[in-house]
Amino acid sequence: MKNKIALVLFALALFSCNSKKEGETSTKKETVEESSETNKTEKTTDTTRYQISVYDDPQFTDRILDTRESLKKLSANNLFSNINAKVTAKLNEKQNQFFKTNSNYELISFAKGSIFQKNSEDYVFVVYDVKNNRTKIILYNAVTNTYAELYKDIKVKNDLEDADCNGYSFGTLDYKFAVEHLVSNEDAITANPEYYLESPAVKITDISKDENFLLKDGCFSKKDSKTNLENTLCISTSSVYNNWECLRYDKSDNTFSIFYSQAFAD
Repeated sequence: MKNKIALVLFALALFSCNSKKEGETSTKKETVEESSETNKTEKTTDTTRYQISVYDDPQFTDRILDTRESLKKLSANNLFSNINAKVTAKLNEKQNQFFKTNSNYELISFAKGSIFQKNSEDYVFVVYDVKNNRTKIILYNAVTNTYAELYKDIKVKNDLEDADCNGYSFGTLDYKFAVEHLVSNEDAITANPEYYLESPAVKITDISKDENFLLKDGCFSKKDSKTNLENTLCISTSSVYNNWECLRYDKSDNTFSIFYSQAFAD
């Protein structure tokens, strides 16, 4: 009788142990599956498409080769260094020091105003990078006292992709500037650099009050508001026509969005 009781107790203990292990195994499986689903969500949460500068996009290497050769030639002929000397003379000591430190940058154009925060003295610079043979757009944030390169350090999204705007032209803004204002304009600015400096090719402005911007005839993104336009960064996309593309800074995710364009022609 004692042996039977001992056998029953042993069987009960074995059953209890197995049940505990199965529960632990089930819990582990649920934890792994839940973790896996969480990872999938994290990977697919940000579906925003950001622009890559055409200078950095391998699929356009051959297409932009002639432009880069032209830029290299213009630099070798001291065109950019001559413009740089005239433009940097208009900068304050702090910004001048930046270009003395970064001597591979030849300043082509700049604008001053509030980009990152109201009433701040920010800057946008369009430079030719001698070392890397390309144009770049450099931004100075007065609040953080930092410099950043558009596309590389601060991402850009094109909110005009679904806006049915007219006047498509190839390339990102850093490249378009080179083609329209430097390469295509070579003869004019070689003969007279002052001609190039007459009209600013970059602006930080309130486009609702600036006479260069004809908002009724331009093209707005469907996603962005048409109000609060005072801190707008605009890049000219033609040396002949009053054509611009404008960007707005989003502090929440440290990005710019292209939200307005105007492209006019005869």
